[in-house]
Amino acid sequence: MAGRLNDERAVRADEVVHDLTRRAFHSFRRRLERETVAHGVSAGQWRFLRQLWHRNGICQHRLAGQLAISDATAAVTLRELERKGLIDRRRNAGNRREVLIFLTPRGRALESALLPVTRDVHDLATREIPACEVAALEDLLRRVIANLDRG
Repeated sequence: MAGRLNDERAVRADEVVHDLTRRAFHSFRRRLERETVAHGVSAGQWRFLRQLWHRNGICQHRLAGQLAISDATAAVTLRELERKGLIDRRRNAGNRREVLIFLTPRGRALESALLPVTRDVHDLATREIPACEVAALEDLLRRVIANLDRG
């Protein structure tokens, strides 16, 4: 009987971590979406722009990998960003099979408007949480991700 209770508690704990992580992600996404939509960018598109602000000229396949999404899903979002005039896709001169993604001046200009939005969302999410606890949370989440990636 005691073994069964421990097993049930372990299952509930696993579900709680999964559920809380999922809920936190969706809360961040909803809040971010409310702010980025005013600039004509969805929260999903923002993720692409954020990567490109750090690594402009990256290949489409690598960008998808960094965002942990399929190449097909990336292609759909990139088409929309291209339609909005925020990115250009160009063949890599050194490897014609590879498509490189570049920000347009309009896509680059969004950085100064959208980065403060993300800081505000982060500040809201971590309000009244001591910096050492935020750092511990970041460390724990990185370890969870690493465990899942290895598994």
